[in-house]
Amino acid sequence: MVIRSRLENEMDKFALQLTSSLEHDWYIWMYDIAVDIAHVLGLLKTGHLSDTEAAKIVAAILEVADRIEKEEKLPDGGEDIHEAIEASVIEIAGETGMKMHTARSRNDEVATCLRMFARDGLVALAKQILELRENLLERAEENINTLMPGFTHLQYAQPTKLSHHLIAIHDMFDRCFERCLHAFKRVNLCPLGSAAFASTSFKLDRKYVADLLGFDGIVENSEDAVASRDFLIESIFVTVDGCLALSRLAEEIVLWASEFDFVELPDEYSSSSSIMPQKKNPDVAEIVRAKAGKLIGNLTAVMSIYKAMPFSYNRDFQEMNSILYESFRDTCLAFKVMADMISKLNFKTKVMEKKASKGFAVATRIAEELTKMGVPFRKSHRIVGKLSRFYRKQDFDLYNKFVEVADEEGVKIPDFEVFRSWLDVRDAVESRNNVGGTSEKAIVDMLEFRRRRLEEDKKKIGEIEKKIDGVIEKLREKVLELLKS
Repeated sequence: MVIRSRLENEMDKFALQLTSSLEHDWYIWMYDIAVDIAHVLGLLKTGHLSDTEAAKIVAAILEVADRIEKEEKLPDGGEDIHEAIEASVIEIAGETGMKMHTARSRNDEVATCLRMFARDGLVALAKQILELRENLLERAEENINTLMPGFTHLQYAQPTKLSHHLIAIHDMFDRCFERCLHAFKRVNLCPLGSAAFASTSFKLDRKYVADLLGFDGIVENSEDAVASRDFLIESIFVTVDGCLALSRLAEEIVLWASEFDFVELPDEYSSSSSIMPQKKNPDVAEIVRAKAGKLIGNLTAVMSIYKAMPFSYNRDFQEMNSILYESFRDTCLAFKVMADMISKLNFKTKVMEKKASKGFAVATRIAEELTKMGVPFRKSHRIVGKLSRFYRKQDFDLYNKFVEVADEEGVKIPDFEVFRSWLDVRDAVESRNNVGGTSEKAIVDMLEFRRRRLEEDKKKIGEIEKKIDGVIEKLREKVLELLKS
């Protein structure tokens, strides 16, 4: 039964094809079932349904859910999953089923389903980020003192450590995790009970229904509840933020697997050429890198749809829904793949250590040591800048050039043995013993702190999941209690 009330003629089949959301409503059918049940229980609590009516409707809803699960397809007919499920309930429960939609609109119904999907998506994404963070920390712990070159402008700059570099990448994803939690707080508010936009004359207990569905509260203003999609845009932004971070990591892997020769790609995350048998291509990392561009397009699309949208509800909103589903699907998968790839990546530590001194990487260290001797830093910078023209010379010849250049500036330098110690890459790295620096102590301190943070973050997500799972169980208990009465 398609609900058209005022309209005498059936919708044109092409118009129906254009406006139907059933193609991608699979992502939210389970949420719609939960929303239907919670709404019926709310109508029962406020006296708008009898025990018998509520039980009959809930039994029909469960039968529809069971049918969808077994057949692995949505009910036919209607413009969307909400209309299709209601029509199926009416088909099963008869006239009693027609009471299910009392004091409700598809406007607050879909907004509730979308918020439930988004909150679960944020939790799922947060868990995948935690897995990647853990793997990055594990690889950093394995390589606490592995030397490698550091880069600015993609030019050899200063020696650093692989562990320090991996911690920097970890911290980028740590912030992605925080954004998931911050967005969750704004997403997990319930619009149900707002009806079309102006509330309803039926007395409802919105807080009760919100609690049944595991929300932390309600979107109070009924018009704002159905007319806002900023929660959807913010959720998609979080996926974009995550993919942007992934794209930077993916780019590192692509570069490191090329002439840098810093990594050996795992076979499971590589591909070969269709014509060149010797090739081992970083296709997986390249696809992850490309996802960021696609997700940026998704964010642009939903913002463009939302821009200048008049209050309250408009059907344009529907075009944003599939973008939400796709964004979380692609981002969670990309994070899972990258987390696994990082755990299996073979770092070529000998190559890294050999290249750590490339490009006169200790130049900054030499300038710093001169400054510690009392030479103004800008003069030290100038002296070492001139010396850098000759950095490929042997140590002793380079020392003679250093003496020559320093003399031009009126600066006396220490003996050769002291200068040679300044050229030591490992000593240069260990000298940076500030908080957050590259010394072993600084790195161990950072790892210990981040390990504690990681465990705390796991608990936060665990508590959120426990609450949502507990709500589902309570909803199931209420349903069983109703059906037994």
